[in-house]
Amino acid sequence: MRTMLALDTDIQYLKGVGPLLAKKFQKIGARQVRDLLYYFPRRYVDRTKIGRSTDMAQSAGQRILLRGWILAVKVSQPRPHFSVLQADIRDAYGTFRAVWFNQKFLAKILRPEAEILVAGKVVYNTYAHLYQLDVDDYELLTAAYRPAIVPLYDLTEGLTQKKLRQTMRQVLTVLPELSDPLPPELRQKYGLADLALSVRELHFPTAREAWRRARQRLVFDDFFYVELGAALRYQRGRTGLTGISFQPAGKLLDAYYATLPYPLTGAQQRVIAEVLQDMAATRPMNRLVQGDVGSGKTDVAVAALLCAVQSGYQAALMAPTEVLAAQHFAKIAARLEKLGVRVTALWGRHTPSEKKEIYRQLAAGECAIVIGTQAVIQEKVVFLRLGLVIIDEQHRFGVIQRQLLQAKSAANVDLLVLTATPIPRTLALTVYGDLDKSIIDELPPGRAPIKTSHVLPRDRAQAHEFLRRHLRQGEQAYIVYPLVEESEKIDLKAATESYAQLLKIFPEYQLGLLHGRLKNSEKEAIMRRFRSGEINILVSTTVIEVGVDVPNATVMLIENAGRFGLAQLHQLRGRVGRGQKESFCFLITEAKSEDSQKRIKALVSSTDGFKLAEIDLAIRGPGDFTGVAQSGFPDFSLADLVKDEPLLQTARTAAFALVERDLRLTRPEHQALRAELRRRSRGLVDYILLN
Repeated sequence: MRTMLALDTDIQYLKGVGPLLAKKFQKIGARQVRDLLYYFPRRYVDRTKIGRSTDMAQSAGQRILLRGWILAVKVSQPRPHFSVLQADIRDAYGTFRAVWFNQKFLAKILRPEAEILVAGKVVYNTYAHLYQLDVDDYELLTAAYRPAIVPLYDLTEGLTQKKLRQTMRQVLTVLPELSDPLPPELRQKYGLADLALSVRELHFPTAREAWRRARQRLVFDDFFYVELGAALRYQRGRTGLTGISFQPAGKLLDAYYATLPYPLTGAQQRVIAEVLQDMAATRPMNRLVQGDVGSGKTDVAVAALLCAVQSGYQAALMAPTEVLAAQHFAKIAARLEKLGVRVTALWGRHTPSEKKEIYRQLAAGECAIVIGTQAVIQEKVVFLRLGLVIIDEQHRFGVIQRQLLQAKSAANVDLLVLTATPIPRTLALTVYGDLDKSIIDELPPGRAPIKTSHVLPRDRAQAHEFLRRHLRQGEQAYIVYPLVEESEKIDLKAATESYAQLLKIFPEYQLGLLHGRLKNSEKEAIMRRFRSGEINILVSTTVIEVGVDVPNATVMLIENAGRFGLAQLHQLRGRVGRGQKESFCFLITEAKSEDSQKRIKALVSSTDGFKLAEIDLAIRGPGDFTGVAQSGFPDFSLADLVKDEPLLQTARTAAFALVERDLRLTRPEHQALRAELRRRSRGLVDYILLN
């Protein structure tokens, strides 16, 4: 008999949910039954292992499970909007106290003499002078109760573990509808468990080995569909499309090299050769160039730009911010216009009449290269003969922006992606799985290493005095404050107040304040004054993280450094050490949390961006690393890029092999696979499947 529920049933129609509770479920990302099926537990409690109340002192700070009979229940309200419910409970070994916060309604449920199972963290109550259990999960026991392994889910306010488990048991009745999109031969080849059985096992495990196989299956799925999309994009660019075969840059590139005041590194030469080889081929280039801070990616970009121009094509370079776009424009335009190559800038601050003229020049082919922000992908921008697209700091953009820029030409343009954010190998296989990869793994000779130190807030004055000594030598400095999106106004206020204090500490020097709420023209004016040396100390939020290049800046102080991620701290640190002088970075933080201590220790001991990126991924996970909202990074239900790397490699091999046999997933046996890929990618692969 067919169940009344379906995979696309709205959560509110589940028994015991309704419209109000459905809003709570939406906060954990569950709008339909399918969403809830894939909302897996974060961990499990083995209820067959019951602790003893007499062991609470030895278990302080740990999570334990106790079973007993309720003796008495009491509710207090120490302050408004905060209640404490405490229950005295007796087990076979003695009496203990269990505490619930802001759940006084439980007083009507927890009755004396009822048998109860409670789980939570053991803490010492300094007022009552006893160890108590801060409860995060409980169950009133009946005669039918049987100990089991129980799932624990991440919750939101208004949702309890008990309610979520009850609802989950209800949605599991729809599992017979969950057909398996993976072809049987693929499941057999890689020893993959049944999909529906795996989903059930992950929510309510029956045995450790069954749970392990279930997790393996769902992690494989997480990776497989990401790699399937990457394989389709990769093969489309190599077998389904004819690109532009550019002529060698020749004299133009030689003339550019002659203007450089330094020799290219061996790594730069190798990567430029890889890029130019791609551009000479008949298929479109799709290449990612990674390089650590200061490794010389700009010269690689210029080589590609000149190759396009010498072959009679236009090129576009898109950066995520006006500060970075302006930096690129200032550096590239000055060099190329000496060679007779016309470069223009395009960003939001241009007046309508200025934009109109730039549009005209691009459409007429009068301008060879345009450098800008997302203004470059506006509908009004039309190129006469676009042949090359360069996107800097790709993780700040989504797949859609990349497609929009590439669509500016009737030809299949070449794509070069640059990033100064070293990417862990596993992350590169997922976010950039469709791109060929080059790494500039060598820094220019003569660069003095940056010395990094951890400074406690109480020693801040010593760091200020160190900075002052370098200012006296004619050098410049950065003082950086964290700006967190969720509390931007508060952080901006803190940065502004600190700026006022710094004016008093350094009255003999010129200071400038740079933050995200300034108009773009104001930001550029401040940066221009800093580059010229008029400003001695730039007080800034993280808008300086990428692309700012002032060789005379040799000292950086990063306030509240524990609030930044490791990759971000490394990027910030890379704003100094751009010249020949020795440079210094001071990380000012208490670093109280374990993760914060790991980040600070790693930064002090290493300047290798690739090594730090791997550490950062292990500490924070992929979401924080890439900026999920903009990167189009996949929402993994279970997969861990660090722990599950072997399974990622297997899934990638399987996906690429399948696409080699069926370039558009048009075979009958792949229709379910095709539909599931479209659903998971939210339409991002449609342009491949439908063209």
